[in-house]
Amino acid sequence: MRTSNINKKRSLLTILLIIFILSPKNYFAQNSISFNSNNGRNKISISNNKNDFKIEYEGEITLNEIDSDIVDISRGGYIEIKKSSFGKKRKIIIEKEGNKLIRKYYVGWSEKDYYPEGKQWLSDVLPEILRSTIIGAESRVDRFYKKGGANDVLDEIKKMESDYVQSAYFKLLLKKPLSSKEVTNTLKTVGKVISSDHYLANILRKNQELFLKNSSSIDAYISAAKTVGSDHYLTQILKSIISNKEINDTQLASLLTISENINSDHYLSEVLGNIMDERKLNENNMEQVMKLSKNIGSDHYKTNTLKKALRNKNLSKQAYNSFMNSLNDINSDHYASEVIKELVKNKLDNESFNNVLEIITRNISSSHYAATIYKGIAKNKDLNETQLINLLNAVESIESSHELSQVLIAFAPKVKNASSKVKEAYTKTAKSINSETYFGRAMKAIY
Repeated sequence: MRTSNINKKRSLLTILLIIFILSPKNYFAQNSISFNSNNGRNKISISNNKNDFKIEYEGEITLNEIDSDIVDISRGGYIEIKKSSFGKKRKIIIEKEGNKLIRKYYVGWSEKDYYPEGKQWLSDVLPEILRSTIIGAESRVDRFYKKGGANDVLDEIKKMESDYVQSAYFKLLLKKPLSSKEVTNTLKTVGKVISSDHYLANILRKNQELFLKNSSSIDAYISAAKTVGSDHYLTQILKSIISNKEINDTQLASLLTISENINSDHYLSEVLGNIMDERKLNENNMEQVMKLSKNIGSDHYKTNTLKKALRNKNLSKQAYNSFMNSLNDINSDHYASEVIKELVKNKLDNESFNNVLEIITRNISSSHYAATIYKGIAKNKDLNETQLINLLNAVESIESSHELSQVLIAFAPKVKNASSKVKEAYTKTAKSINSETYFGRAMKAIY
């Protein structure tokens, strides 16, 4: 019984293997295509598990209206098509001599009559060749477009497998006088059929003037860009958008959403830094940049981005809130203190100043880094009475008696000339110092 079950399993596996091999969509049946061009001579190799094509041509190839025959080649040009299929070899050579095409057909090593067998064989293989190469691409795009506009060209592009060939056809189509609807449909197709990030990014970067004319095409552009998987190519697209001065603030706001798909902290910080360096951002776009900075996981890259934002000095209330949310995510005492030291150089109202104190108290666990920030504030910033009292209350969280006494001593000159309320706040915090020596030094500083 056990032997019978084993035999049944083997039979089932054999059947499944046969189905897989015969399936037209299995891995081995997919076309492998290589291109080489030198001094106008083009060589193409197309192979799968059944057929091998080798094509060599020079000059412009013209096809008939139904893509079943080659009707002309530019002067001095030629085309040679070889096919090997299950050991059987065939070849066609068509050359332009004067005003005539000379046609030759071979089976194996023997030349055969071109008509009718050679003509029929060319008709049979041309569809696969034309959809796997750029032979006759310009005349084919012209013909399809003349017949049915962009939709007919797009229908033909969808039948192609090679990103290289599809990209070439898209470039030819985009030279046509497309309507707004055709541009949008083309963009949608580009995003769906081009799997290569290289070719997709190239199309999106080099046709922005055409693609970004209205909200519909902008939406399609964003959708297409978001199919790019490589952070490198996505960054290239965004940097070209940023440097394009024809793109207005409203368009930029929409296009910045593409940045949400960048996973690399390095590339995202590069894009956001590039925006702040090259564009004069309005309040809405600056707020969006700050929201995007929250997606940066690296404390190092986030710090660089936030410090650059502070140097721009154009943070609206909303952008500032987004800035603070992003700052709040920095885990490193070192990097958080770097941003805070830059932040407190700006003029802050009482609410903003209190937010900074909260972040220092909550996020900076190192007494050294906290003390460094506070001493920097004492040295470089004029504080009103409310801010000074709130700061003196906040510094009580410093655990090191030495560091706490140093902070209080740094603020002593401001406290000396302040009201009794400020002195009371100073004294209350000083009493939290465990060392009598450090406590004495702190109190002596204000008398």
